[in-house]
Amino acid sequence: MRKIKILSVASVIPAIWMAGMHMASAAELQPSRSELGNQATPQIIEPCIEELASQDTSPTTQLIPIGDCDGGGGGGGGGPYRAPSIPASISYAPYTNSKSVKVSWAASNGYGFSVRYELYERKNYGAWTQVYNGYSRSRTLTNRGAGKYSYRVRAANTAYQSSYKTGGLAVVNPRQDDNLYADYPTAMQAMDQKNLQYRASTVGAKTVLARAKAVGQSSAMTNNEDRFYLGDGFDLVRGTLKETCLDVTNPGFVITKTPPLQPSTFDISYVNDNRQLAELLEVSQSAQIGFTGDDFSLGLSGEKERYVKSVTDESHVRFVVKVNNRREFWKLNTPTDALYPELVSQVLSPNDDEAKADFRERCGDNFINSANLGSALYLVFTFDAKKYSYEERESAKAELGLKIGDVFSANGSAGSSSSLTEVLDRLEVKINADQVGGPVGLAASITPANVMTKYNQFVQDTNPANWAAVDYTTNLYQRPTTYNAYTHEQIFAKYTGNQGPLAQMKRWLDLSVQHKERCDPWAEYGQTRPTQCGTSEAEISIAMDLCRETREWANCLHPFQYYTGSLTTTNPGTYLLGWLSSNVKKLNEATKSQSYNHHVHRGSLQVNDGTCLASSLCFTNKFRGSGPGIGKGYSVYTGYYDNPKGGGRSYTVSPKHCARTQVYLKTGNPPFGDTTADWNYTVEVEGLCPITENFLVIP
Repeated sequence: MRKIKILSVASVIPAIWMAGMHMASAAELQPSRSELGNQATPQIIEPCIEELASQDTSPTTQLIPIGDCDGGGGGGGGGPYRAPSIPASISYAPYTNSKSVKVSWAASNGYGFSVRYELYERKNYGAWTQVYNGYSRSRTLTNRGAGKYSYRVRAANTAYQSSYKTGGLAVVNPRQDDNLYADYPTAMQAMDQKNLQYRASTVGAKTVLARAKAVGQSSAMTNNEDRFYLGDGFDLVRGTLKETCLDVTNPGFVITKTPPLQPSTFDISYVNDNRQLAELLEVSQSAQIGFTGDDFSLGLSGEKERYVKSVTDESHVRFVVKVNNRREFWKLNTPTDALYPELVSQVLSPNDDEAKADFRERCGDNFINSANLGSALYLVFTFDAKKYSYEERESAKAELGLKIGDVFSANGSAGSSSSLTEVLDRLEVKINADQVGGPVGLAASITPANVMTKYNQFVQDTNPANWAAVDYTTNLYQRPTTYNAYTHEQIFAKYTGNQGPLAQMKRWLDLSVQHKERCDPWAEYGQTRPTQCGTSEAEISIAMDLCRETREWANCLHPFQYYTGSLTTTNPGTYLLGWLSSNVKKLNEATKSQSYNHHVHRGSLQVNDGTCLASSLCFTNKFRGSGPGIGKGYSVYTGYYDNPKGGGRSYTVSPKHCARTQVYLKTGNPPFGDTTADWNYTVEVEGLCPITENFLVIP
């Protein structure tokens, strides 16, 4: 039922609804001008419509009272009299290889009235098209084809609309999913049945590795995704589990379980850079994550996730404490002809690139042939050193490292230390904790206040019921004997070699980490992230996808050889590595010191000094400064100040790369007043400036 409000400057005349009467139209209810005098024309107030679905096609709706919408109720005495505020932000991934784009935006201020949002989309710089009109603040748009998309949003009420908030480019590059179940239905179904029987009769182990889902696969095969089984395939480039392709029914397929060769390890290390961090957190080389949309859309494996949470720029100090308790070693022995016969007879074919790609899609590059079961705990102690000088940073780093070493010992226990707690509090240390196996959920509850207690609890409460695979090894698939006349590369897709797709992928992944190190700090310093960060992320993602997809391996190139293709945010044929180095700037610490000597004799002077960093692209460091400039990036050291009749001193940052000092100096009037006024002082500005620096490519 619709509601009708008749609004005036002084009052609201409610519409009267009577049972049994027909509902009058808006025209019938409108009073004549003689009856209303100066009253406003009646306004129909629609109820809020809130979506029940997040898709962009014919959402189901429900009616919600007007007061439940974003921005509140009807405002009381009329209106609305102004437009809602512009949404402060709009966000979406700069790249995706799926067909979906999720767009989110910040809330608008409705000034007491409900706020509705209008979302518009543009493809390949064409016309803007409205794709959403409603009260939610996010929208998932599906079935998007390949291309470059932009989005903008504005807020509206019943009378006005705000201006638009527009985002950057989003590159949609849908991957072509192969449906092996359509190409080899008999073989796939037969192998699935054997694998289900294998999983039902064999004890699997918990794992943090993600399992890739295949198109056309039944839901029964994707149950227990957090477990792996010896013999499972492994995609080295993506770092994901694949299906078991070894013949689990062969009598030569045997699993042995023995005590581990190295029962436990303990380590405390200072983190020099993010490459070392990946090693310390025992992230498999294939899974050293790139910070792109594809990595996140896949669903992060646990080892990737613990890495992502602790990657920072060089302004952070990090220590890693890890304990690894290995309790049992599992080893797989395989027969000479280890592969399923269905794969050999129906999929594999010598010197056939399509057959190689199909096999890899199903089975990955290698198979898991051994694993240590037990538990592992990883603690990353991090503090932000932006507010410290170099000397202060080194002193704090040494102090923290010493205290951690005093408390955590190689015998797998942690002592009690109030001095460590004091240091953690004073340095505002954060702890990212992750676990493999052990007491469920314990890592999530670790804080600086309870880290010693929780650490000991983890070690003591690990038992066979909560073991997981703490490390594993993989092995190459062996050629079937029927293909002994052929080389391994003639049967299987080759990922190895210094110029192979795995090596190239590692190079691109490392570039994506360098990219994150350059782009993330802008927001931390309160600055707007450059648009080049979004476009460059998309470009790196496009290059990486060429290494992920087997059928694109011919185009998986070394960064020194890669030029952009037709789908690009720059120009086709651009040398990407050079473009990255020129356009994705690195923030570099910068300082400026300047002294001033102002003197007035029998008169006045308006002082307005600006102490500025070298470029208008620089900005002051909000984490530094002292005195009036603490938390603003500057310090003022006054040598002498005498101002008999003038005003007080003021200090501001204006523009963003300058510390501005102002005062009105005025002398007294002789013979009774001081005839001079002085201000002698020095300003030191600490800030950051974007500089051009080459991206480094690993050998």
